[in-house]
Amino acid sequence: MANNFVFQEEKTPKKFNLSTWASISTYVFKNWPYLIAIFISMVFTSFIDSSCFPLLSASIVSSIQQPHASNIIDLVINVTFIFGIKFNLDYIGLILFYVISILIRSLAIFINFYLSNLLVMHIVVDLRRDSFKKVQELSFSYYDKTPHGWLIARMGSDCSDIADMISNGFINLFWIFFDLIFILISMFSYNVALSFLVLAITPILIIIIPLFERIVLKLHRIARNSYSNFVRWLAECINGAKTIKILAIEGEIEKEADEITEDIRKKRRRAMTFNGFFVPIVSIASAITSGLIVLVGEYVLHLRSDVVGNIAIFTFFISCCSSIYTPITQFTDLFSEFMATQASVEKVLSLVNTKPAIVDTKEVIEKYGDIFNNKKENFEKMDGNICFKDVFFHYENGKDIITNFNLNIKKGETVAIVGETGSGKTTIVNLLCRFYEPTAGEILIDGEEYRNRSVGWIRSNIGYVQQNPFVFNTSYYNNLRYGNLNASDDAVKDVCKMIGIDDFINSQPQGYNTILNDSGNQLSTGQKQLLSFARALLRDPQIIILDEATSSIDTDTEYKIQKMIGTFLKGRTSIIIAHRLSTIVEADRIIVLDKGKIVEEGSHKQLIEKKGWYHHLYMNQFKELNIDEQIKTYEEQIEKKKIKL
Repeated sequence: MANNFVFQEEKTPKKFNLSTWASISTYVFKNWPYLIAIFISMVFTSFIDSSCFPLLSASIVSSIQQPHASNIIDLVINVTFIFGIKFNLDYIGLILFYVISILIRSLAIFINFYLSNLLVMHIVVDLRRDSFKKVQELSFSYYDKTPHGWLIARMGSDCSDIADMISNGFINLFWIFFDLIFILISMFSYNVALSFLVLAITPILIIIIPLFERIVLKLHRIARNSYSNFVRWLAECINGAKTIKILAIEGEIEKEADEITEDIRKKRRRAMTFNGFFVPIVSIASAITSGLIVLVGEYVLHLRSDVVGNIAIFTFFISCCSSIYTPITQFTDLFSEFMATQASVEKVLSLVNTKPAIVDTKEVIEKYGDIFNNKKENFEKMDGNICFKDVFFHYENGKDIITNFNLNIKKGETVAIVGETGSGKTTIVNLLCRFYEPTAGEILIDGEEYRNRSVGWIRSNIGYVQQNPFVFNTSYYNNLRYGNLNASDDAVKDVCKMIGIDDFINSQPQGYNTILNDSGNQLSTGQKQLLSFARALLRDPQIIILDEATSSIDTDTEYKIQKMIGTFLKGRTSIIIAHRLSTIVEADRIIVLDKGKIVEEGSHKQLIEKKGWYHHLYMNQFKELNIDEQIKTYEEQIEKKKIKL
């Protein structure tokens, strides 16, 4: 199994795309007060590091052998500053100058790092907030084709990488820029000829660096894609943990984990090994430049003939060699990081800029609000009349699932939809809830095309109980209140009593305040369905949808629920999707689907007498029951109806 694992390489950028970074720069500039303070601190730090200290060191060497100085206290240093500015410092003044410079530099560095961390925090929060908001807007069709692991990677590691790159990357970029500017100004203001000598090897580096970076970038892309596949694989394994245990393939999955992590290690090691050659190349260039200054500098210098002066100049320009090549090295590394992170930027932007498939018109939003801000005061009361009119639907593969579908459901009517797997039962319900929209035809609610009303209006009037309901990581109270956020504690308890789960919840350690962890894994599927059922009833909806809602509930509990909710469903439109046909015999109407078309329609009695599709499904299901199940079912019916033998 491990040997069959296929790594899917994700698309990555082939060149630096400035427009991609420009489109995400709004996350930086919205925090402009931080940026201004960070830039000011960088100017001070770069000025002190690249100009003050090197020029002061050169001035000290130049003045160290003053013939008039009897001791170090009497030493007067002639400081030559940038742009030819000169002033004198005595011993005390030198100490004060160094202390003040160090204090200013330390304060600037503290401000820089502190505000940079704040900037990272704001950016990553904004990115994740916008990404998650987009996830809430996107339709079912997006989730059909997007792995959960992909979304987790985008809002997790990718958002963090982007925030780090935007803040630290851009800051370091400007820091490098300021360092180079101040170094060049200091060099050329001191000696133009030697400045050009220091820069002599730079053109060679400009040619070598892009070639080197192209190879390094390719290796980093390969390693990054391998990690992205690992995240996707990991999410798949976590979601399928129970299936892995049922199939007893833990050993095979462990082998896959070893193979994947080893692949990541090899690819990262290859990239890091090759990247390790770059720093020595720059160091060699810096050493060659220092040698040129020593060998050629004496012939270049004509302005200063004294030995001490030449030593001072040599000291300054040799220090400039490392000072100017270090930013070049940093810029190269930074450029590599920009390229590596650009893939994350494009992926996050592709999520943030994705257009939802289900979007209300501008006029509808103005009247009813959007999904985040519903204007419930403008919501019309729903009666529950439903009409499917010449509806067609297909997924992205283009194959029609629903074909020329027509169905009228009256207010208060209970309609059951049955059919073989893949006949389109759940698709009909998803279209009604507007999780998808018809590719052709219309769906009318109370005589109005449902796209003329908002998504919020439709879904706030629907109570949907799924076959595999989801339980949130919160208390029983909160899980139930998601059906109606304004419901009182008494209303929650009344619904639970009606469903028959009040005693069970009260038996928990903190009763209704007990926290359900890990998506309610401590509950059975049947208990989750009961919670979901109570949550839907608490919504007080006009339309009730039961999608295999009692499939995991025992026969006795199912009978009690059906008996209890019979009164509740009166006056409400209800649609029941059922595989267990015994649960729909009391439905007002049964619709039999085959390949997205209605092939039969009528009551249970009418369809049994007709001996067509429904009769075939019903009898086949009855035959599938073994004799023990038949006896058990019969005994339960006797007990319920209190029939005496």
